[in-house]
Amino acid sequence: MIREKDGIHIENGKYVADSRKASGDINIASHAHMDHAFQGNGEVVCSELTRKLLESRLGKKISRIDHESIELIDSGHILGSSSALIDTGDKKILYTGDVSIRDRAYIDGFDPVEADILITESTYGIPAYSLPPQGVIENNIKDWISDTDSPYLFGYSLGKAQKIQWLVKQVTDRPIIAHGSVLKMNKVVEKNTDLIFDAKPYGENKEMLRNGEGVFIGPTRFAKTDALEKLVEASNGVKAGFSGWGMTESYKYRGGYDKVFPFSDHCGFDDLVEMVRKVDPKEVYTHHGFDSEFASYLKREEGVNARALKQNQSSLTDF
Repeated sequence: MIREKDGIHIENGKYVADSRKASGDINIASHAHMDHAFQGNGEVVCSELTRKLLESRLGKKISRIDHESIELIDSGHILGSSSALIDTGDKKILYTGDVSIRDRAYIDGFDPVEADILITESTYGIPAYSLPPQGVIENNIKDWISDTDSPYLFGYSLGKAQKIQWLVKQVTDRPIIAHGSVLKMNKVVEKNTDLIFDAKPYGENKEMLRNGEGVFIGPTRFAKTDALEKLVEASNGVKAGFSGWGMTESYKYRGGYDKVFPFSDHCGFDDLVEMVRKVDPKEVYTHHGFDSEFASYLKREEGVNARALKQNQSSLTDF
């Protein structure tokens, strides 16, 4: 009834969630990250903000619809992200999409609802990724930004980058200088929310960065480029990465960061367990990350009928 193959196929493909190309009778897009972006033809159930973000990222019109059997619930991942509560008539199926139950920066966390079947991502599904309290994480970030002369900050261009900019603006009036991919997402967010970042374009303000006069924000893929490395060296800059993967030392060295903060847009391990308890499902299906490990934990420690879906999609390491 539920399988993973280019998205999550529910009720033998009647509902297809977060597929890039496959289509079901009813298509669901939980949010606008590119590894989930619906690029096929046809109508899609999603939030209005996800539609606008997808149109900006894909450069094409998205036909958004509502459906009587699906209730969209804010998943607390990024702006516009939604979990889908599917009512099949004889049972309720909760597909979380990417999810966080934590309030972070300007965004409210997911408020779990009860369901018969839970389909959840399990990116951080082992105890090593039990995240510190969110207030501690954010205070550490703000203190570090305040004390650092030339910070270069890296997170995914949609979602993480905006939260980092919001934190920057809490503690300094220094100009934010952003990579083009971040500015593109800022533009959609600023147009459709009350958030204002006032970021300046990177290409026109490199000299300001060389002089240590601004705070740089860019996508993770840009952190180890030659151009960026030269700029960091010239300005005596310090590079920081923001990810739940920062709970282990390997992330710091993989990304070439000087500093890492475990700021995540996903549930940490403890958050996942809390969410499952609140949903109180009869069955749980896990996917992405430590899916088999988390399903085994739920069966062993929580007495939940859980199993991992076969995984054949890309890693969420940078998200």
